[in-house]
Amino acid sequence: MRWKTVYAGFAVGVGVVVLVAVLRFGGGAGAPAIPGLPTAGPLTDWGLPLTRLIHVVCGVACVGTLLAALLAPAGSAEPARCLRAAGWWALGWAFTTLLSYVLTLSSFIPMPVAELLATPGRLNIGTLLPQTQALLVTLGVTFVVAAATFARRLPRWIPLAIAVFGMLPPAYVGHAASAADHDLAVSALMAHLVAASLWAGGLGALLIHFRRSADLPVVLPRFSTIALCCFAAVAFSGLAGAWIRLGAPADLWRTPYGLLLLAKVATLAVLGWFGWNHRRRTVMGVADRGVRGTFVRLAAGEVGVMAAAMGLAVGLARTPPPPGGEVAGHGDPVLEYDLAPFSPAALISEVRPDALIILLLALPAAGYLAGLRRVPAWPSGRTFAWYAGLALAALVLVGGVGGYARAMLSVQALQHVVLAVVVPLLLCAGAPLTLAGRTVTAVTRPGVLMIAYPVPFLLLYATGWLPWSLAGYAAHLVTGALFLGLGLAVSWVLADADPLPVPFPWIARVRLLAVVVGVHLVVGAYLLVEPPVAADWFAAAAPPGAPALLADQRLAGAVYLLVPLLALTPVAVRLAAQARASQMASR
Repeated sequence: MRWKTVYAGFAVGVGVVVLVAVLRFGGGAGAPAIPGLPTAGPLTDWGLPLTRLIHVVCGVACVGTLLAALLAPAGSAEPARCLRAAGWWALGWAFTTLLSYVLTLSSFIPMPVAELLATPGRLNIGTLLPQTQALLVTLGVTFVVAAATFARRLPRWIPLAIAVFGMLPPAYVGHAASAADHDLAVSALMAHLVAASLWAGGLGALLIHFRRSADLPVVLPRFSTIALCCFAAVAFSGLAGAWIRLGAPADLWRTPYGLLLLAKVATLAVLGWFGWNHRRRTVMGVADRGVRGTFVRLAAGEVGVMAAAMGLAVGLARTPPPPGGEVAGHGDPVLEYDLAPFSPAALISEVRPDALIILLLALPAAGYLAGLRRVPAWPSGRTFAWYAGLALAALVLVGGVGGYARAMLSVQALQHVVLAVVVPLLLCAGAPLTLAGRTVTAVTRPGVLMIAYPVPFLLLYATGWLPWSLAGYAAHLVTGALFLGLGLAVSWVLADADPLPVPFPWIARVRLLAVVVGVHLVVGAYLLVEPPVAADWFAAAAPPGAPALLADQRLAGAVYLLVPLLALTPVAVRLAAQARASQMASR
């Protein structure tokens, strides 16, 4: 316990020193008050960023400790200890969230903390501010995580997933919320927060809980692979975020914000050097006592650099970005990003590099490639189908389709149809589960899918879900993920390339195919004959050159009628062949 306290205190101390230096350099705290204007006072001025740092440390430690519990081998005693520690970190996370709520409100009003607490009714104002609303969401998540750590029979990945979600609300406030490309800035920050939390928190948890454990030779190689992926994600998302917030490259060395970004780049380079040494010197030989000592020393130094990076990040969030990357550059007031005049060619030529989506697509691409290296005789057709599916997903998510989908019903329909039908068919044809060689434990029943498949389409067009899904980045992302996930479940059954838990006869697949085709025919016909759908939104968001609302909706109906039929025709042909073979065998 003494060494755990030493490691945690060392990390926090390094972060605090760096944070104070950054606040002094960037002007994030300690600025002289303007005579005649109210001020929150020095307690809020300095206490808010310091509390924010402890808040980040607790959140990162909670996420990393839960990750370490997940990586431990079966039968290990360490996961139970990790879960207990994660529960305490979650409570610390909750406490600092409450402090941050009070200090943030004090900063916004502005009013000294003592006066604010003397009038408790004013604390309710925080329910109206985005920054404090995000903290309230995080507060709720922390208590759920703490409770989940006590549920011993709960799968270990569930509290980890909840904790990772708790890191995301800050992505919707601060500089990301006011950047010129709001959705891209939020995406980059979300990817940055998740990757950094898993990486830094996981390494700290290994150092605290596994440095003397017999499980370290098993856990460290597993974590090393995750850390490498996180390093790449942090670098890419950081680059994307900097590109959005900087008005010009010269801002890197001409503004305090840019210089602090360069300092973060330097810390990332140092962390890369640590990671390279780990993979070269400790990962495979950590079972040896001398190598284990090398790992502990390298990990302790790396954690110190990570703590400095956290201090830099918190200080950077308090430093004003250079002019040019803020709200003045929003362009379109509805979408919060600019769209070029519409043309069919723009669906291909326009690019919106969403860091989160690109990284999420890069993971299955790299994983499939790793599998191919171990299975040299794998059919080339399956490889082509897998990467074609990922490429098509990228085209409709980060290409022009992704940009125009929130502004035009026809493009939105194209995106959903491709994600719900075409991409899943291609990905399932790649037989990824067979390539991975692992047992499938999920249960997919055609009867359940026949009932579930029509529901999202019905809700999307018969309720207010459609305009809601288009009005915000997170809602749009969740909606696309839902359609893709449902399409994957259906295509897993229809494609019949990967093993299913229970063999299903061809007649069950025919019925499921009929439901899928029927749903798209009904939706297409509905869009062809009904009055304009979500007319207020599309009228406000439509880019120059877009068709009239009614014509665009008719085009959306045609997309629903034609694209699924073209994509599902090969499936229907194969099922017809199976039916003929079954009839001939029964004679």
